Amino acid sequence: MMKHYGFFAFALAVLPAVSCTDMLDIAPANQIASANMWTTESLADKGMAGLYDNFYRDDLSRIQLRHNDMTGINRQGWMGMEFQTDFVSDNYHLRALSDATKDATEFVVWYEWKWAYTSVHQINDALANLHRAGLSTEKYERYICEARFLRAWFYSRLNKIYGGVPLYLEVISEDQCTKGQSTAVEVWNAVVTDLTYCIDSPYCPDNTLTDNYGRPSKGAAYSLRGMAYMWLAYEAERGETPTEYSADQYYQMAVNDFEKVDDCGYGLWAGKFIDFFNYTNEKDHEMIFPLQFTSDAGYCDNLQLMIGGRDTWNSWSNVRPASDFVDYFQNEDGSEFHWEDVIPEWNDAVFQNDLTKREVFFIRDGIYLDGNDNVITEQDGTRYWSDDEAGIIRERIQRIGVDIFKEYYKPEGNEDRVRAAYEKRDPRLKDIVLTPYEPYDTFKDATDNGGQIQIGKELRWPFLNEGDNYGDYYIGDYQTMYVYKKYSYNKPEDLIDRLRCPTDWPLIRYTDVALQLAEAYVHVGRAGDAVDIVNQIRSRAGMPPVSTGTDEQVMEAIRYERRVELCLEGHDFFDEWRWGTYKEMKFQGQDTYGGQNWWGEWEGYNYNWYYTDDMYPWGAPAGECQRNPNLKQKPGWAY
Repeated sequence: MMKHYGFFAFALAVLPAVSCTDMLDIAPANQIASANMWTTESLADKGMAGLYDNFYRDDLSRIQLRHNDMTGINRQGWMGMEFQTDFVSDNYHLRALSDATKDATEFVVWYEWKWAYTSVHQINDALANLHRAGLSTEKYERYICEARFLRAWFYSRLNKIYGGVPLYLEVISEDQCTKGQSTAVEVWNAVVTDLTYCIDSPYCPDNTLTDNYGRPSKGAAYSLRGMAYMWLAYEAERGETPTEYSADQYYQMAVNDFEKVDDCGYGLWAGKFIDFFNYTNEKDHEMIFPLQFTSDAGYCDNLQLMIGGRDTWNSWSNVRPASDFVDYFQNEDGSEFHWEDVIPEWNDAVFQNDLTKREVFFIRDGIYLDGNDNVITEQDGTRYWSDDEAGIIRERIQRIGVDIFKEYYKPEGNEDRVRAAYEKRDPRLKDIVLTPYEPYDTFKDATDNGGQIQIGKELRWPFLNEGDNYGDYYIGDYQTMYVYKKYSYNKPEDLIDRLRCPTDWPLIRYTDVALQLAEAYVHVGRAGDAVDIVNQIRSRAGMPPVSTGTDEQVMEAIRYERRVELCLEGHDFFDEWRWGTYKEMKFQGQDTYGGQNWWGEWEGYNYNWYYTDDMYPWGAPAGECQRNPNLKQKPGWAY
């Protein structure tokens, strides 16, 4: 399980972590000051390794999006903003969704800004001083390419979030942090300039699949520059800021770049879809630019804590699949899934008037009522339910309504009926999501089931008995929500504990690049080539091919593959806004939405999301606007 990578040899003292609000403290006692950081090759090696330190969390024991314990890359926040995911928290909602008026003082809004600029300023310091380290030309130029790629990556992230930010491309002091926002086009052009330097350099390796694994490469630079061109095409289509080229020209430039990624040695993972997300396979040529993790303290991850259930490594599962995402998975023949095809009564009038009554279809088997509509606990010497269990069941029946329960519930076939909804679907559904009444072998911890795997646990409703083998799978407070299996481990030999996850996370992987290439192909009149890419990915997943249709039909096939393949990878929020589909997908076209369980939106989860047209891009953080009056506040946001 142990992994050793080049940049994990972080210096005990590395570049200071700075932003535009604390840049003057460049020589704390436990750090090497910038004046000395780059004076030897050894220090330069450590300084370059230190440029990655900002990606990692300091405290893995918590996952809430709060100022007092948030460090490292904000993975769960962007997962929660995606169409695919419902981010659930008992005491801190994802306020970018749950606030009716979007708030520029919100923690995550300013955290993303400070987090990215901290790295930008460290990178600028490296670029300004690497020449002092006495490096060979080859190593010096490789490091320059690496730093410029990282700067391009961080500005890409800032630009996608805020839609135009101040451009700082040199070392500055705190009192020089006074620039206003450059336009999104100007920022993308700066990103392109940095990446072009990497691509043109003979010292930037085609790939880093063997030497310097995971560091930036020419293939990564082609990938990221192609993505920048896709965003420039988006800006050209919007027409709010003049661009140097037309949208069609930018799409062609993206095609040119994406097509080069193959030549650099990268390609599609050839195995089963879900196996790629296991640490044993992460060095495949699919992985272009990963955020690397090991089991070592300081370099591990806590994703298992976020996405598992209580019965899987005793995890908290704040990040869970949205019901709309589960319903979105196609049938195995490529047709759309509809609940009424499985449960003909799904759209009966009684459910149209109150969607929550559909709970009746998800109730577990074996419930019988006597002549007085009481739950039968024992009959002919057979014990069905304890008195406590019968009380829980009775409460659910009363909530649904006894008449509805008696008409629609099947005591010996309810589970089979709902289970059928998840069968004969895109195989990736069962790879990604734990669905109701699916037997699941899973490991909780050393104190449960004698420290052995629990056999055949199932998500059942109502939850009655966790037990060990064959018991009810326990999630926690939100028992009728789905659970992610992607990135989750369910055997004791997989992990040391839930806070020691070693699986690399792809910041850029080939499937992402290939699907953006397919999208660009559509825009340059090569829909047939786009379909070929889509069908390669569908074939890998065990899905039938799609046929060439209208450009919009091909685009919808591409969107489907991106939504399914790339869930939990931080792309969908930005994809949906670029496509103009965020409200349609995340909010199902409504202004107020949220609180989903297996049968759809449910008021019992007691939280809402609020859509506004100006919720994207985000406004500049209020604190930054106060410190720098040249920053423009965004209309529609609370300051």
